[in-house]
Amino acid sequence: MTALSPARTPSGPPGAARPSTRPPLTARRAVAWLFPLAFCGLGLAAVGHTRLNLATLADGLGAAAGLLARSWPPTIGDPAATAVHVLDSLWMAVAGTALAAAAAAVLAVGAARNTAPARPVRAVALGIIVACRAVPDVVFAVFFLAALGIGPLVGVLALGLHSVGMLGRLFTEAVERCDEGVREAVAGTGAGPAQRLLTGVLPQAAPSMVAATLFRLDINFRGSVLLGAVGAGGIGLDLKTAFGFTDYREATGIALVIVAVVLAVEAASMGLRRALLGGGGTARSVPPVRGTRAPWTGGRRAVHLAGWGGLVIVAVACARTGLTPGAPAELVPRLADAAGRFLPPRFEPIAGSLAPGLVETCAIAMTATFLGVIAGAPLGLLAARTVVSNPVPRLLSRAVLVGLRSIPDLLLVLVFVAALGVALGAVAGSCALAVFTAALVAKLTADAAEEMRPGPREALDSAGASRTAELAVSVPGQLTPGLVGTVLYALDHNLRAFFVLGIVGAGELGFALSQNIRTLNFDVVTAIVLPVFAVVLAVELVSTAVRDALR
Repeated sequence: MTALSPARTPSGPPGAARPSTRPPLTARRAVAWLFPLAFCGLGLAAVGHTRLNLATLADGLGAAAGLLARSWPPTIGDPAATAVHVLDSLWMAVAGTALAAAAAAVLAVGAARNTAPARPVRAVALGIIVACRAVPDVVFAVFFLAALGIGPLVGVLALGLHSVGMLGRLFTEAVERCDEGVREAVAGTGAGPAQRLLTGVLPQAAPSMVAATLFRLDINFRGSVLLGAVGAGGIGLDLKTAFGFTDYREATGIALVIVAVVLAVEAASMGLRRALLGGGGTARSVPPVRGTRAPWTGGRRAVHLAGWGGLVIVAVACARTGLTPGAPAELVPRLADAAGRFLPPRFEPIAGSLAPGLVETCAIAMTATFLGVIAGAPLGLLAARTVVSNPVPRLLSRAVLVGLRSIPDLLLVLVFVAALGVALGAVAGSCALAVFTAALVAKLTADAAEEMRPGPREALDSAGASRTAELAVSVPGQLTPGLVGTVLYALDHNLRAFFVLGIVGAGELGFALSQNIRTLNFDVVTAIVLPVFAVVLAVELVSTAVRDALR
């Protein structure tokens, strides 16, 4: 009987080096490890620069308790005027969103890879989208304020142009996701380019476009509160005036009205999204097709009713805010004259404070992002059905999340500055933006967690992993790319919020911007905005590179 030869092992011949069991160090793994370390290091350095510590927060809590005592019970001095101003803000948001949606749809067709007629056209369309997204709505408002004066049209144009950045990007992605088979089938019938676009592409992209537009409407109503304080009118001006006169009971009443309207707008938007995009019934509810006409189902009636009703509301909003068909002819010469007052930039009056102010702005934005992510990511996981099976903590987390998201950032800044004082403006600004960031991160984290693939968790469960080990391994691995994008988006937003902080003195650079707007030194305004714009573009480039590496 012959002896069995030993089985060959993966270690190879004697004396050979054993192959490593570690995965190779790819760019994706390097970024996944380095980004959290860099983020934590920069966050801790920013917290130290803003002098935010537990003692300051404890003093702030005491001051906040005193402020709350002076703010209760809330009052509304003139309910009729408040209702009119709320409607003014709503009309601004509706008209601005409609203007942005129309412009973004045209730009998306030119920017999408599958519909762009030529490379130069695509480059121009993408450039316009990026520029609109990079310039804050407040900066647009300042420009239109110089050209048109105080009025709701300033808010409409500012909200509309800035919203083109977000909607243009989302619309472009929706067009690029369209099934090319449908378009080719339409082309096979002899349809021309316009017919292929209208019948083969846009019907597929329409649901995503509608959802993005309704989501942007929520954001724009919050933005209209801020623009009202700048000079566009509406309820934001009432809020700023009440805080300016330290009439905290009136300010609390107005704030509660704003929060209630924000929640109502969000609920209406969610209801419309579900009615229009939620599936619209079962196959048994569809009547038999007779002839070539589509049957009038309940879903089709709802779509037509919402569509025509939306057009009527948009027409009323445009009429109330001055966005009429004859407005462009009047705007062009005024805008050309205003551009001459902003250029060239004049750096001399702010030469000594520009660099320290820019450092402080970056420190406030980084501190707010760091603290907001620490608080918001766990809150978002608690609100996700795929992570927490117990409905009680999940519903409580959802309630906290919705409550935080309903508070406009201007209101948060006003409250924290009133509690902590202008002397601690950097701390107040950091805390206010951190609350806003926590709500944003929690919402996006919860949505991403509920869309996780079940495969990795099922594989760990079949291997005998505990519930804790299953969550610790599968959840971070799937959420890391999305969370990195959310972190950079929050940092981008917080950098642009420097003017919001400056309105009430919570930030040297924003305060300088606010003062030069009041004194009509628009060339100095340009000099302040350009460095912040450069930092925002740098963050955008880093964000794009990191996202590409993590794909």
